[in-house]
Amino acid sequence: MRSKNRRTVTVLLSTVVFVAGCSASSASLAPSPPTSPAAASTETLVPTVTPTVTPATAIATARPTATAASSTTPGKTLVNTAVVTVVDGVRVRSQPRVSDDSFKYEPVLPLGTPLYVLNGPVAASDYTWYEVVPLTSRRDLHSGWVATASRSGEPWLAARDFACPPIPTDLRSLRALPSSVGLACFPRVPITVQARLIECNCNIDGPTYSPGWFGLGSGAQLLVEPAVTRPPADVGSWFILELDPAGQHPDVLPVGKVVEVTGIFDHPAAASCTGNVGVDDQQVPTQDCRLQFAVTRLVTVRP
Repeated sequence: MRSKNRRTVTVLLSTVVFVAGCSASSASLAPSPPTSPAAASTETLVPTVTPTVTPATAIATARPTATAASSTTPGKTLVNTAVVTVVDGVRVRSQPRVSDDSFKYEPVLPLGTPLYVLNGPVAASDYTWYEVVPLTSRRDLHSGWVATASRSGEPWLAARDFACPPIPTDLRSLRALPSSVGLACFPRVPITVQARLIECNCNIDGPTYSPGWFGLGSGAQLLVEPAVTRPPADVGSWFILELDPAGQHPDVLPVGKVVEVTGIFDHPAAASCTGNVGVDDQQVPTQDCRLQFAVTRLVTVRP
């Protein structure tokens, strides 16, 4: 998926994007100033993503229940759950440690920022770390690694229900859906919309992935509104077709025609995804592909 919340050409990525210009110093992670309420220290870090899909039965049988955890210590996982920052200024880093090669992202996370946990836990530098992605449409907040609490035990994250939007039923609502919310609310839930398939005819800078069909390229196709016939002027609004080669679709894609596409977030192939998302441009395991809207079925509707 290339929604307006993805990567540098369409604005983030991704789960963890290592951007130039981030400080590489190893300054303290402590939020400054802490504004956590007194009750925060008693909150459990057991997130629950509560869908408010209309109709309520739309994903009742398809959406898995997030596994609850009772602690943020190593061995008690928060992966695939939602949390919120309970202090102001939580630091996001590129690596789960305090070191010169763990870049500090700006801005820091404000109090009350909802997050979805992608990976972890990792114990390092006297902290417990999780890889997270913001559950917000703010383009300036980065994905990356955050510590769950201070070294003295003050919690920086806490459980918080996340109110999911209705499941998208057209391209406009799907394109407006932050990819992180798509993953958190509708993991592996089939979403079907109609769109026109057009050629991009452009070179797009961005990470490359394995499997390669998650990536970008000069031969990319775009999904646009059925009434549209050319790429939108705003690159940030491009929705690039990422077509599962093992899915159901014609051998020759019906470029220029209105199609019905069905896809999912958190495609099974994303579990082994690697990408050149680091500063050294090496292929490394990444959570990025989990946030992509992977098309598993494409059929022609009309010219």
